[in-house]
Amino acid sequence: MNKKSLLIGIIIGMAILSMANLVFASIGVSNAAEPQGIEVVVEPGDTLWAIADRYNEQADMSINELLFYIQRANDLKSAIVQPGDHLTIPIE
Repeated sequence: MNKKSLLIGIIIGMAILSMANLVFASIGVSNAAEPQGIEVVVEPGDTLWAIADRYNEQADMSINELLFYIQRANDLKSAIVQPGDHLTIPIE
């Protein structure tokens, strides 16, 4: 292998490593940009539907969409909530 081939190989390797670094850096940025949401405490008489109805305009989505995202953000297996439960409402 001559010096020219070695130099080209080093340059290509550094370019690949730089591109990989950019990909992994962008993955970290996208996770940090996710909305954190607000925390609410379920009051007596509250339902998940009523809570989604209360915050859907602020979240800029339909009640059904927000209901889905509330369940996902809080790892809920059903739409049943109890007074005193703490829920994260995913609002930007």
